[in-house]
Amino acid sequence: MDNLTHTLSGLVTARLMPARELPMRTRYIAGALAANFPDLDIVLAPISSELYLMHHRGETHSLILLPLWALLLSWLFAKMFKPAGGWRDFYALTAVVLLVHIFGDWITGYGTQLFAPFTRETYSLGTTFIIDPLLTSLLLLGFIGSLWWKSTPRIAQLSAVLVIAWIGVQFYWKQDALKAGEAYASAQGWENVQISAEPRPISPFNWTVIIREPEHYHYAHLKLNADSRQPAPADANWLVRALAEFQPPTLASWQTVAKFGNGLDNALARDIWMRPKFAFFRWFASAPALYRIDHHPHGACVWFEDLRFATPGRESPFRFGLCGPDWQTYRLGRDGQVRPFH
Repeated sequence: MDNLTHTLSGLVTARLMPARELPMRTRYIAGALAANFPDLDIVLAPISSELYLMHHRGETHSLILLPLWALLLSWLFAKMFKPAGGWRDFYALTAVVLLVHIFGDWITGYGTQLFAPFTRETYSLGTTFIIDPLLTSLLLLGFIGSLWWKSTPRIAQLSAVLVIAWIGVQFYWKQDALKAGEAYASAQGWENVQISAEPRPISPFNWTVIIREPEHYHYAHLKLNADSRQPAPADANWLVRALAEFQPPTLASWQTVAKFGNGLDNALARDIWMRPKFAFFRWFASAPALYRIDHHPHGACVWFEDLRFATPGRESPFRFGLCGPDWQTYRLGRDGQVRPFH
């Protein structure tokens, strides 16, 4: 979830919490700061890009460590604002705001390490795109309304209820997307496959459905509320063209991707995939597939991507590979630039 939405969630939560011993202004400041605390894991990025990738949404997003983070923040807020009750006046507020932040990340498709550091497994409800204008707007209206009607928390309560309802709507449509994937797999006679549905921006009806076989993926961009193709005009902008890629389930264009490519590429891709230096991507990716192999005079670059992030009109943000002759780790940027990754 983006930081604006996290901040607004902290502000609305601050209005909802029964912390009468704290001035409202103090509660808002503490709520906004606590709502952004988990994303301080970004300080790892300058130290090591790989370290940041492995620990992003890790320890600072852990349900197990949440009580300790709440205690630390409460102590800091007590030093800043000096309330009569000390850190205890902030603890409940801080703990709930941190929990709301974790919830906001858990509903997206990226994955959150809820039980770090004891396990690196990630968890995701996968109902909501990382930037959701409607969800953010509901929180914004809840905060503005709370500033206007200062005597009652009902506006904030209504905002929270509407946000939960919106996530419920998204969950409902995700089930429809999964059913569309199941129907397609059944029609093809595929058995023992795994099916996932990834939320896409702009509309709760737009989903990317991925069907996983041991050696292949099949995926399509679906528009669940359409019953006919809606091609983009020839002079349409990039957004209209991108949205036109989402088609009704019965008319969707399913693409098949070999996990390790075909022909001569297959053996090299398998070799690179299993190398120790690529362990981070084996952990990170949920639908990893060979993107391409670039051949250069000094050696090849073998690139993998995660189809979980395949979105029309948008280059994948997570493409990694090893490049010869010494097979070091690199990241392929959206701009096509190759950058060391360590």
